[in-house]
Amino acid sequence: MTALNPFTGDFYRETLVVSRYTREMFALMEGRHVHPSTLYPGGVGTTPSVQLFTDYLMRLVKYVEFMKKCVPLHDDLFDFFYEALPGYEEVGRRRILLGCWGSFQDPDKCDYQYKTMTDWGRAMFVTPGVIVDGELVTTDLVDINLNIRILLGSSFYNDWDNCETYVKTDPLGNPVDQKHPWNQTTIPRPQKRNFDGNYSWVMCPRWLDKRTGDHLALDTGGGAIARLWATALAGLVDVGYVKATGRSVKIYLPKTALKPEKEFEWKIPKWSNAIERDRARTYFQAYCAALAYHFIEKALTEVQAGRTKTFTDFKVPDEAIGCGFHEAVRGVLSHHLVIRNGKIANYHPYPPTPWNATPRDIYGTPGPYEDAVQNTPIFEENGQDKFKGIDIMRAVRSFDPCLPCGVHMYLGGGKTLETLHSPMFGVSRGKAS
Repeated sequence: MTALNPFTGDFYRETLVVSRYTREMFALMEGRHVHPSTLYPGGVGTTPSVQLFTDYLMRLVKYVEFMKKCVPLHDDLFDFFYEALPGYEEVGRRRILLGCWGSFQDPDKCDYQYKTMTDWGRAMFVTPGVIVDGELVTTDLVDINLNIRILLGSSFYNDWDNCETYVKTDPLGNPVDQKHPWNQTTIPRPQKRNFDGNYSWVMCPRWLDKRTGDHLALDTGGGAIARLWATALAGLVDVGYVKATGRSVKIYLPKTALKPEKEFEWKIPKWSNAIERDRARTYFQAYCAALAYHFIEKALTEVQAGRTKTFTDFKVPDEAIGCGFHEAVRGVLSHHLVIRNGKIANYHPYPPTPWNATPRDIYGTPGPYEDAVQNTPIFEENGQDKFKGIDIMRAVRSFDPCLPCGVHMYLGGGKTLETLHSPMFGVSRGKAS
C-alpha cells in the first residue's frame, strides 16, 4: 500500500513519469496541455505526417505497457476493499441512473447533421445512452437531446417560463420544451444560502423519462462508468481492439516491449458506487489506449493516401439552431445554440458538473452528490474527536469533481468539520470548529 503514497510511493512516482509522456502525446496533436493551441473553428491546425503519428505511437506503446500492470493492480486494490470491509459496496451507492452522450465519432459515418444525428451517434466508438435501473433506455442522440430539462428547485435563479421561446421545434419538427437549454434564460437571484431553501448556483439538469414522466437526476459516474456501461449494453462497437458484447466490454492490448498481448474485460457491475466508479476509470484508460491503435492505423492510411486536410470550410448562417454532444473526461458535455442575424442569440453548455453537483429540484429530488452521500455507511475508525470524513469524501470524489469542493460535516456538540479538496493535486485541508 505504501507504493501508492503521494510523492513518496514507487507506484505514485511511476505515474508521474507516465503523466509526462501522455501529456507529450496530447501536445503532439494539440500544441500544448492543458489549453490546446491548434483547435480552430472547423478543424485543427496540426499538420499530419508519418513522423507525427510515429512519435505518438512510440509513447502509446509505453503507455499500453503501463496499463497492463495498472488494470490488474487496481482490480486487486478495489477487490481488497470489498473483502476487508464487508458492506463497503454501500459507500457512494445510488440508484443506477447514468447518462453518456457518446464519444470518438466515426469519420466515415459522421456528417454532424441533425437529421442524421441518430445514426452517426450510434456509430461512435463510445455509444451514447441513458441507463435507468440497469436498462438501456435509448441510444438516440435526438431523443437524448429533446428530453433534457433544466429545472431550478434549490438554485439561486428565477424561472424563465414567461420569457422568450427561442426554439419551438427542432429541425425534424419535434416540439421543444420551454425547459430545454435551447429556450433557457438565465436570471440570477443572489441570496443568502439556506439549506432548507435555496443553497446553490448550480441549476438542476434532468432527463425526462417519457415512460414514467419522471425527471431523472442522471449522473455521469465521473464519466468512465457511464461510457463503459452504455457501450457494453448497446453492443455496437467492434473494431478488433475493443468489442462490446451486450454485457461487457473486451479490451485487447497488443504485445509491447516487456509484456505479452493482454485482453481485459470490463463487466457490468452490480452497483453504481464509489469503488466501481473508480474501477471503471482505470478500465476506460485501457479502452482509450486500445482505440488509439485503431485511430493511428486509420490516420496513417489517410496520410499515405495523401488525404491530409484537417479542417472543413464553413460559413456562419444568418439563422440557425444547433447542438453538440460529446464526453468530457468527467462525463456528458452538450452545447445548445441559437443564431439570429449571424450572431449568437442564446447559448448554454451543459458539462458534467451541473449534472453531478445539482441541488434538490422542484420535486425534492437530490442531485447525485447528495444522493450518493445520503445514508453512506461510515467505516472510518478515528472516532468523533479525530473524525476526517474519508468515506464521505470518497463518495463525492468518485464522481471526479472538476471544482474545489468542500464538505461540511456536523459532528454534534457544536462541532463542525470542514474538508476541502483541490482537484489539481487532490490535497485535502481539514479544520474543526
